[in-house]
Amino acid sequence: MCGTGGNMADIVTGQDEPQRPRASMRQVVASLNQPKIALAVILGIATGMPPVLVTVTLGLWLRAEGVALSAIGFMSWVGIFISTKFLWAPFVDWIQLPWIGKRLGHRRSWMLLGQIFVTVGILCMAATGPSGGLALFAAFAMLTSFAAATQDIAVDAWRIESATDAEQDLMASAYIFGLRSGYFLGNVPILAASAAIGWSMAYAFAAIGGIAGLAGLWLAKEPDKSRDFSRATGIASVLSALFRPLKVFWQDHGRANFLFLPLVALFFVPDGLITSMVGPFYIDLGFSGPQIAATRTVFGFPATLAGVVIAGLIGLRFGTVPAMAIAVILAAVSNIGFAFLALSGGDKLVWIGAVIFEGFSGGMANAAMVAWASRLTNPIATAAQFALLSSLMTLVAGLLGGFSGLAVEALQKETGSEMSGYASWFSVTPFAAIPPLLLIWLISRLKKAVRA
Repeated sequence: MCGTGGNMADIVTGQDEPQRPRASMRQVVASLNQPKIALAVILGIATGMPPVLVTVTLGLWLRAEGVALSAIGFMSWVGIFISTKFLWAPFVDWIQLPWIGKRLGHRRSWMLLGQIFVTVGILCMAATGPSGGLALFAAFAMLTSFAAATQDIAVDAWRIESATDAEQDLMASAYIFGLRSGYFLGNVPILAASAAIGWSMAYAFAAIGGIAGLAGLWLAKEPDKSRDFSRATGIASVLSALFRPLKVFWQDHGRANFLFLPLVALFFVPDGLITSMVGPFYIDLGFSGPQIAATRTVFGFPATLAGVVIAGLIGLRFGTVPAMAIAVILAAVSNIGFAFLALSGGDKLVWIGAVIFEGFSGGMANAAMVAWASRLTNPIATAAQFALLSSLMTLVAGLLGGFSGLAVEALQKETGSEMSGYASWFSVTPFAAIPPLLLIWLISRLKKAVRA
């Protein structure tokens, strides 16, 4: 992989030169016919549903049950396993599961294990519900989150190891296409169903989404990669499994990590600051579940997929860093759309515009960052290193987002108006895009210095 020397320009620009020339539109379309691209979409769907069910959709359920905004904000921390999966990702690289590891292959067997416990966790959430006690309900949400994170580790490793470096942009875009589809399926149909059959039954039906994961891992081919599963003994071996991926990562990128890692950590903060509040915000505006579902289906979902596709095309033609710069600006500005919606009192046209803007910018930001981060990994520790990077993508944003309920409640008291409190919060959060934009600018300067 890339170190601090001759290949640094490849990581900085998001392009591989001269091995990775700019792709023509014909090459892009031809690549879409590859089975592994379709499988990346399917597996993305399977890994995209559970995180939404324990965060965004869960917030809607809790608010509908009358739970306070501050509690909803803190409840979003049940997704912390998604942000700390790097802690056990080395073991997913290192440990071969008994029996199924040999039958299915290393990556596919871990996908199966994660999917089984995701399904169990969602069903237990459905059986308990918030009325069964928030502590027990949160425990089952945490089980779902942990299992989903483990599944995500395996899928990310499969995706990266199954693609050549020149295919990483396309595989990343296909995976994000599926991931955002999973976000959609874990939110919109559940909202619509909740109005007819109740939240618990809607979550029970959501467990059926596991079929996508089972179908994907059954059809997927195990990456052709030799592995050493020699058993570790003693604490030294365990510590080696944990820290080796970090050591390799530092050797590959050196001091450039002081730019790369903060960028990964801060890139999604503008979005994370409002994520857990958008659902309760819709409920407080008086929108019904079917209304939210319809708006996201007709306007939000297509815009999201368009953003994913545009990010992939920009990455293939011009490099991933330009796509990231555009995406982080659009994602930050999209927050202001929700402020206008709050001030409008729920005007339908304003709502549609905000949903389209948010969907497009979110899809573009996810696809661009995943493609760029994928190139930072080393094949000898793919799962562990990408787990570290994808954890950083959500850790800071998730931790700060947990306080958003307190912030909105404080602003509502200060302004004396429920909607003014929301509008104030949505208007302040775009300033969180300044640090990642500054880091992108510094990386661009580093690119020029390396090429000079």
